[in-house]
Amino acid sequence: MPNIAHVDVNGSLVQVSWKCPVTGREVGQSSATMSADSALAARVQASVKRSIASEIIYGAARLVAGLLGGAAGRVVSNAAYTAASDIDAKVTAGVDYTSASREAAIVTAFESVKASFVWDDKEHRFVAR
Repeated sequence: MPNIAHVDVNGSLVQVSWKCPVTGREVGQSSATMSADSALAARVQASVKRSIASEIIYGAARLVAGLLGGAAGRVVSNAAYTAASDIDAKVTAGVDYTSASREAAIVTAFESVKASFVWDDKEHRFVAR
């Protein structure tokens, strides 16, 4: 879409900066929330990604704790599991969303700034008012 200046995805939130395709001037910003893809294939793929990421992250934490052993191993193990949990949450945060759910959120976000644009029939695009 020629009106998109920038898209930022943070979990399910899609934030979009909009521009005029003629002047390049930023027109506004809006956001929308993605819906998780309910298709079976997408849910299975998300589950597989979560499982792989978790196994890698927690496996590394177990390895580090095992190498140290004793009290130091337990302390490092607790810290490693806390860090691994945070990393796991960040790595798997977007696995439920597809490019289709992202595009749908962008269209929804455009609705809130649409009044700042007018349709150009000749060029078949929205331009800033």
